[in-house]
Amino acid sequence: MRREIKDKTRKFLLLLSSTIAIMALFGIYAFLIKESYPALRDVGAELFLSDQWYPVWEPPEFGMRALIISSLIVTIFGTSLVIPVSYFIAIYLHGYASSREKGFIRRIFEYLSGMPSVVIAFVFLAFVSPLFVKFGIYSPQNLLLALMGLFFLTIPLAVTLILESLDSVPIQLEEASAALGAKEFTTYTKITSRAALPGILNAIVLTANRIVGETIVVLLLGGGAAMVPRSPFDPMKTLTAAIASEMPETPRGSTHYHALFAAGLILIIFSTIFELISMQILRRHKK
Repeated sequence: MRREIKDKTRKFLLLLSSTIAIMALFGIYAFLIKESYPALRDVGAELFLSDQWYPVWEPPEFGMRALIISSLIVTIFGTSLVIPVSYFIAIYLHGYASSREKGFIRRIFEYLSGMPSVVIAFVFLAFVSPLFVKFGIYSPQNLLLALMGLFFLTIPLAVTLILESLDSVPIQLEEASAALGAKEFTTYTKITSRAALPGILNAIVLTANRIVGETIVVLLLGGGAAMVPRSPFDPMKTLTAAIASEMPETPRGSTHYHALFAAGLILIIFSTIFELISMQILRRHKK
């Protein structure tokens, strides 16, 4: 009888927490749509089709296409830089490192994954940014510096996720490959990686999701110019950086205020798409 009461209580608490989480998610969506609507109504399609983001000029301009493109550039290039390096580090730890070495390096990555992003941004701002000036680059904060900061911010997460995927592959599969004469590197990159592919793809999606939502690194290292970068040395500004830098000084209820909520709505749509892709990958893996 007591066990039955405990089971029912556990089920009720799980149902309650799930319901609260779902309601909170829909509540955030509803709030963002409500606060974004005045900007969508007043500015119209120009909000997404124009590169002119001058919200404090007279007359103001609220085109956030450059912000959206910069966010996508940072996400695509940031993920493209992090994943290959993380993959080969994970391959080394999975197949070549001793258990002691693997445990030590893994601890370091787990520690680095908890490091505040503002610390990483300050280090790059203090020691790397001045080097751009010495090489004659006009903007010491730019796309390349932001990508470097994002690389060090997200590589612990990517390595940990990919390593867990590789370690989850049954050892018998690798032993069978070795018995057929395959070399270690071939086994890890072709047999093990293929078996761990859903986990690796999930790591790519979660890394991209982490990058698109990052604020402090791109705010401090990106240069803060609302323009589409034509080279790695151009300054840029992402949606997250615009929200973080402009919201505190924006009059409540103004078009600028509602346009920043529209930027938040775009970000949460990106994040939801990444989450849905991740869930789909994991669902296929379970089948």
